[in-house]
Amino acid sequence: MDIKRLDQIMDEYGVDVMLVIGSTKFSSLYYLTRGAKLGYAIFIKKHREKPILVHLDMERDNVAHLTDFETIPYSEMGLRELAKIKDPVESGIKFYSAFFDRFDLKGNIYMLMDHFDNNMVLTMDELRKKYPGLNFIKTQKNLVTELRRHKTKEEIERIKKVAKKTQEALTELLEYMKTLKRNNGILERKDGSPFTIGMAKSFLRMELIKRNLLDAAGMIIAQGRDAGVPHNSGNDNEPVKTNTTIVFDIFPQEYGGGYFFDMTRTYSFGDPGKEVIQYYEDLREIQEMALNAAKVGTEAKKIEEMVVDYFESKGYTTLRKDQKAQEGYIHSLGHGVGIAVHEAPRLSLYSDDVLEKGDVFTIEPGLYYPSKGFGMRIEDTVYIDEKGETHNLTHLSKELIIE
Repeated sequence: MDIKRLDQIMDEYGVDVMLVIGSTKFSSLYYLTRGAKLGYAIFIKKHREKPILVHLDMERDNVAHLTDFETIPYSEMGLRELAKIKDPVESGIKFYSAFFDRFDLKGNIYMLMDHFDNNMVLTMDELRKKYPGLNFIKTQKNLVTELRRHKTKEEIERIKKVAKKTQEALTELLEYMKTLKRNNGILERKDGSPFTIGMAKSFLRMELIKRNLLDAAGMIIAQGRDAGVPHNSGNDNEPVKTNTTIVFDIFPQEYGGGYFFDMTRTYSFGDPGKEVIQYYEDLREIQEMALNAAKVGTEAKKIEEMVVDYFESKGYTTLRKDQKAQEGYIHSLGHGVGIAVHEAPRLSLYSDDVLEKGDVFTIEPGLYYPSKGFGMRIEDTVYIDEKGETHNLTHLSKELIIE
């Protein structure tokens, strides 16, 4: 987390005080505390001042790395007595008042929390009455997400390591699958039993774990008709088939929380047929065109428009042509990647994002035909460095057929 950049964002949106509350399972608080493991904490940032973090006493060692913060244990705030109050609104008023009073919080307040319910609405109403000088700013933007979008060199290095390990793990799976016998349209192990989709996932998860990566958000290994539905994760009980497309969409995270990497490859163990090969060649061509167009200063929607134009020129259905389409090119082109697997920027027809230095994002066109029994997607994660140059982190082969 870059404190100077946070102050710039606070300047841009006219924020005097930022409050972020919750546990560090909440990705924004995890980011602001640079990966601290905290069951509950309150992050306070006054404009142009040192961040303050109020934390549970028993988690004091978990914030020792935050040397540029003022860290305050929960006990110093006198908050433990609040547990005696049964009324959640009364308790909430006293809780927030403790911070407003001790730290003299005033002006334009931006709040973000991992839990919000009706009691919180009632608490905010009462706080406005008690502190008439406070103004809870009205913005639809998540300012921490805005901050998270720009990746530092250190963040990109972490994502690079996840990228390398992910591709190593998937390579191990593919090399193993190449050794399996192809019999009666499926892959078989040495004992003659079928090698299933579930077995492929288990194998890959173990390879990820060996590399301190976690399948935290779930992977996709889907074949045939299932590959034709973009987010179908695949039927674990189904034997892996030959001569059909298999989508491998892998997006692991650093073990213990942290940065994600996202990639997809489509392979076929044997010849899937002329139609599939032609579709795949078209897909690979437009993915390469989109990668070449992903440059700093480019409007994200312009890249998506180019992709949609290409598919429509080839006769494929798109969501621009038919918003109810279930086959063809039926999702957007890409998304940012960071401590969440989906974050800014968005690459879609409706995106307002312009590609910037520090962006890390995917380029992932796909074609889906469940009625024909196949689907395919190619996904690379790329980043734009501080010089404005685009780099691809995904180097695994894009050859469709594994002989």
